[in-house]
Amino acid sequence: MRYTVVREMPGRLRLHLSAGTISAPEARGIEAAIGSVKGVKRAEAHTANASLLVVMAPSARTEVLERVAGLDVLHLPVAEGSPDDTDLALRLEDERFSLEAGNLMIWTALRRLLLPAPLRTAWVVIRSLCHVLEGLQTLLAGRLTVEVLDATAIGASVLRGTYGEADTIMFLLALSDVLQRHVSNRTRLALQQGLVVRAATVWLVEGETEREVPIEDVRVGDCLRVRSGAVLGVDGTVVSGEAEVNEASMTGEAALVHKDVGSSVYFGTAVEEGELTVRVTAPVGKARIDAIAQMVERSSELKAESQGRAERLADGLVPVAFASFIGIYLATRNIEKALAVLMVDYSCAIRLSTPIAVMSAMRESAAQGVVFKGGKYLEALATADTVVFDKTGTLTVAAPRLVSVVSAGEVEPEEILRLAACIEEHYPHSVASAIVEGAREHGLAHDRELHAEVRYVVAHGIAANVAGEHAVIGSAHFVFEDEGVPVPEGFEERLETEAPGASHIYFALAGRLLGALCVDDPLRPGTRALIARLRELGLSRIVMLTGDAEQAARVVAKSAGIDHYLAQVLPEDKAAEVERLESAGHRVVMVGDGINDSPALAAASVSVALADASDIARTVADVSVRDDSLEKLVYARVLSIRLQRRISSRYHLIVGFNTALIALGVASVIPLTTAATLHNLSTVGIAALNTRPLVRQGRARLASA
Repeated sequence: MRYTVVREMPGRLRLHLSAGTISAPEARGIEAAIGSVKGVKRAEAHTANASLLVVMAPSARTEVLERVAGLDVLHLPVAEGSPDDTDLALRLEDERFSLEAGNLMIWTALRRLLLPAPLRTAWVVIRSLCHVLEGLQTLLAGRLTVEVLDATAIGASVLRGTYGEADTIMFLLALSDVLQRHVSNRTRLALQQGLVVRAATVWLVEGETEREVPIEDVRVGDCLRVRSGAVLGVDGTVVSGEAEVNEASMTGEAALVHKDVGSSVYFGTAVEEGELTVRVTAPVGKARIDAIAQMVERSSELKAESQGRAERLADGLVPVAFASFIGIYLATRNIEKALAVLMVDYSCAIRLSTPIAVMSAMRESAAQGVVFKGGKYLEALATADTVVFDKTGTLTVAAPRLVSVVSAGEVEPEEILRLAACIEEHYPHSVASAIVEGAREHGLAHDRELHAEVRYVVAHGIAANVAGEHAVIGSAHFVFEDEGVPVPEGFEERLETEAPGASHIYFALAGRLLGALCVDDPLRPGTRALIARLRELGLSRIVMLTGDAEQAARVVAKSAGIDHYLAQVLPEDKAAEVERLESAGHRVVMVGDGINDSPALAAASVSVALADASDIARTVADVSVRDDSLEKLVYARVLSIRLQRRISSRYHLIVGFNTALIALGVASVIPLTTAATLHNLSTVGIAALNTRPLVRQGRARLASA
């Protein structure tokens, strides 16, 4: 392949390829081919103009150019993108916007320079008819909206013979549409990456056994076992079992849907209670793509109240503008003065400015790994005054560590750990993972299934049948109160002596306590400082809720600087506490990580899940963080507060600037054409300003909002 070096600087090379245009798979193939060269840090191929940007070590330059020259222009390499890979799609959208905006401006300039005056006039008149007809249709439908006002302004300019003025208004309206569409498309693309929750591994059923396999190894026709707390990674049909499934990510409905044999189940939905065996009906990555796109579309339309207010205000000002037009004309008998309130109005700028500000903030946060599933959650986070944290896996690290196993009798600790790991490995929870990892570190094999009929009891533990005997593993409430297992005398005191402050997971078999597994659940680094910063940002009430024991909860609360906590709470108790705070007038942010947090997440004004939360928590949460850093909660709070300030300041700017233009136009200080042009330019300018970043990167800049 031949190429031209367009621009070069040390470590950075931009080439124009002789291929003309390239397809998206070819762009990915070229990126992969050049990216494999030693020393290349990044390769970006652009489809529209067949250009290639390479960021590399200077020593790699010669090999990069040789690799490009060696490409066969007739048989370019191709590569398929993964469903999560939106980087190329975002670049394509940027290129599409540049081309569309550039073509609009070039066409407008060429038309004005090259077309004879009669043809320019004819084009303006024909084009204006489209706007006038749209305004008439809206008016005949009984709605007096911004479209009617725009049509009136354009029609009045044509009737007055100021065709250049009408042309300018239509150009600026078109440019505003291009800008709004670009921000909207970019927001939805970024959202799609964060909304889709994909399981890394699944349980493949093979006859009477099952084994854990990577999701990529699953094929159509395979049977998968899906238990409580797991999110389906495929589309399929239920072949055995029954469960209550949360399909909110697909349908938007919060009600659970009962699934049994013959039911269809879909990728991205979550099993809240029960167990299913599912036969795969669609390849991994090809499941309900259209439905996912619709989900993303809906998510960006969950408008902030400020958006709704702006749109209602914009439409509400239209009758005021027409009434002012009539009043000024009757008072002055001067059509030029009266037209000032139609040519310079508040509605267009107010209607356009706020949605672009909200969508741009959503796009910005998604790029930083914080995905808001609707604009209204940005506003809810900005106005919240209370944050409620789950403890395990949220305030504490998502990788707790098994520190000891305490036997209650004759069964050896190693055997207790082996049996516990065999049961716990089926459930996606950080404590279960700690037990399984602890068995692995001790060299205890638990690959052979020793149990049957495993059943997860939400927020309590697991019940199973081991060698024909009933086994339970979980919290003290579950084992001692619900299951009626007696506590050996002095056992609790032994636990506090041998593992003070640790979380205790009790294991009983055939109604007899075998022992307890002690899990150390250390606080996330920097949590105390983060709690202090949240208070500085106006979240004055910090609460921790946990199902853990009182002593473990007290240690974590003291270390984190939290002055209010509740221990040994059930899922319904967590939700009740959140509802109590909401009914008391607080706006609550709930941060949780497990299936047991789902009711509380749903009850809060806005809910947040980190990347290391359970699949179901990330599916249910209103805000999904794509890494495991609580620091992103500070970022999200700062961003949401600054967005509300931006919306307010832009509103005052729009009102002040346009009021001045109307006054100058009515007083004949400036020509009507100048006032209209300044108005439309300010509308586009304010919209463009609303796309600027709200938060500069760097922790120092997050200290205040």
